[in-house]
Amino acid sequence: MIFIRSVEYLKKYSKLAKVLRILAQVVYWLSAVAIAILLPLAIYLSVSKHWFISISVLPGNLRLGYIDGVIRYNLALAAGAVTPEHANAILVQILFSIVVFTAVYGAISFFLSGVLKTIENGEPFQRNNARRIFFIGLIFLGGSLFVGTAQASAANVIIHAMRLTEALTVNYSANSIMIVAGLLMLILSGVFRYGSYLQEEYDATL
Repeated sequence: MIFIRSVEYLKKYSKLAKVLRILAQVVYWLSAVAIAILLPLAIYLSVSKHWFISISVLPGNLRLGYIDGVIRYNLALAAGAVTPEHANAILVQILFSIVVFTAVYGAISFFLSGVLKTIENGEPFQRNNARRIFFIGLIFLGGSLFVGTAQASAANVIIHAMRLTEALTVNYSANSIMIVAGLLMLILSGVFRYGSYLQEEYDATL
């Protein structure tokens, strides 16, 4: 009776898992495309000495957020507020920041789609799922450092561009939310590893 009820619950959530898997795959492929385009562009613009992009042509409502969205910077106003060199430096930093965020969450989406696929197929406690969740935890932990660095670097460039170094300073810190999420994923990977062991024992008795 309990087994039948568990199967019914699993079927109920398999449809939701399918929708989430599709979304995760979309995020992954969009991330891959964004990295393939933005990373070479950011590298080229950072080393080239003969480029100047007119930021004033950007739409006035283009606002980018840093430090978890607390600070927002309007690029369209940057051309009139700072020198072209500083404006271009801000643009390069924004590109690198987008690449960092995209790489972290694209990698998480890749492994998450694999987990959701097994749930969709009614086989959540596979040994590979424990490994996927473990990698998600590692990505969260590593991403907490890279994301924090990207946020601090972007804020530092903006502060120098706006000549606010005497009034404002950048206090670098790792992303605490991602650290907690990473530790939880590592614990969850152990749970799935134990669940896969029980599943294998159960299958062996049939």
